[in-house]
Amino acid sequence: MKGIIGFIILDLYFNLVPVQLGNPYFQFASTLIFFPLAYYIAKWVGLDGLKGIGLVFHKGWLKNFLFSFGFGFVFWLVWYGIEFWGGQLEFVGFKKPAEVIMPVILVLVGFFVGSIINDLIIRGYLFTLLKKKIQIGWAFSISILIYALDDYWYAGFSLSNVIFSIILGLSLTFAFYKTGSIWADTGIHYGLNVAYGLLFGLVGNSGSAVFIIKETGHETVLSNSLYYLVPAAMFIFVLWFIRFYSNHVRTVTNVPFSG
Repeated sequence: MKGIIGFIILDLYFNLVPVQLGNPYFQFASTLIFFPLAYYIAKWVGLDGLKGIGLVFHKGWLKNFLFSFGFGFVFWLVWYGIEFWGGQLEFVGFKKPAEVIMPVILVLVGFFVGSIINDLIIRGYLFTLLKKKIQIGWAFSISILIYALDDYWYAGFSLSNVIFSIILGLSLTFAFYKTGSIWADTGIHYGLNVAYGLLFGLVGNSGSAVFIIKETGHETVLSNSLYYLVPAAMFIFVLWFIRFYSNHVRTVTNVPFSG
């Protein structure tokens, strides 16, 4: 019960509080408050602070992050490249150099913060808590399903979105499970979000896109299948490449509220 309450507090805080604040400085401050909040809740439910939910700087953490970022970024670029080739997307032009700086900052910073906090809640907190209580297969299944349903905050609810998020959740959860820290997971999440953000901007803020593109509305069997084929192909690749990742070790760099 404490674990469920803790999850609800973290999830509702992140998805409701910052977006209700119109001032960007207040939004940023409220986002930073998430980390001490997560620390105390993790302690309350018996986990070791932020360290206990995967926020550790172990040997190889940066390599894990960069590998995963590359996977997410490249697979999503391939997806969009196929859509350009198939006529679902049309390139209109570039923004003026003076108009690009702020959108790039918004995409890089906004999606990094959003990715790592979402991963700390779903994989770091929820999956870690579940695997201590139930069999690992059930922990995988429940955390991936919760992730798919939780994506309602960003994409709305539909069966296709749930299926997409379940397939994507396989890569995210597996990367977290095999490495023992958040970085391999967040790298994938951040990489695909950056690829998305360059073309479409932040969710709900298309003006933050770097390139100017147009969705034509033209659909084919291939374009509809990409929604599932790309995350599935990425999962197969992650399954094979995970052997080259570094596993979490207990010698870590201290971070605020780490435990």
